[in-house]
Amino acid sequence: MKLLYVHGYNGDPYGSSYQNLKNACGDDHELHTIDYNPEFPKHAIKDIWAYIKENKIDCVIGASLGGFLTMNLYGVSRIVVNPCWDPANELYKLGYAGDNLVYEELLDGMTETLDFEEKYLCSGVFSDKDELLGFTYLEKFQKYFETSWLVSGQHRIDESMANDIINNILPKHDKKVKLFCNQLKEMDNVPWL
Repeated sequence: MKLLYVHGYNGDPYGSSYQNLKNACGDDHELHTIDYNPEFPKHAIKDIWAYIKENKIDCVIGASLGGFLTMNLYGVSRIVVNPCWDPANELYKLGYAGDNLVYEELLDGMTETLDFEEKYLCSGVFSDKDELLGFTYLEKFQKYFETSWLVSGQHRIDESMANDIINNILPKHDKKVKLFCNQLKEMDNVPWL
């Protein structure tokens, strides 16, 4: 399976979270990564989409701010890890001086247009000891998306969390997405639809 990792705010696309995920993938999965500029999230989403199409990515794993961007990638299987649900509110705490309005627009657009298909294509992973966001956004995530998991760890993806994501959560997520897509295909074949 081809996976794409999208890092968090001020993160390194090849940093420790990526390395931990890559090690957990072993020979079973091909892990890609991409960098982006947090000041231009709409452009980042377009770049991520272009990368997905060009490299035939099967599933996107986005962490923190990368999780927020990943939630905004409609039509693709995705897992968000400790997603920053409300960047307009959170980023300034980390020294971000850019335009927050664009993040508010993306959040409003996502929550207003999310359909039932997208609820099944995106799963959330939340750490039990997330020192940055805690459980601030777990309830909001669960309001809009079908599946979430609670794992042991902090905000960054450590070795244990990476193993849990790749070897436990990813197979369950992939099975859920495939089952859902097969059900949609069967519905499309119903003569009265």
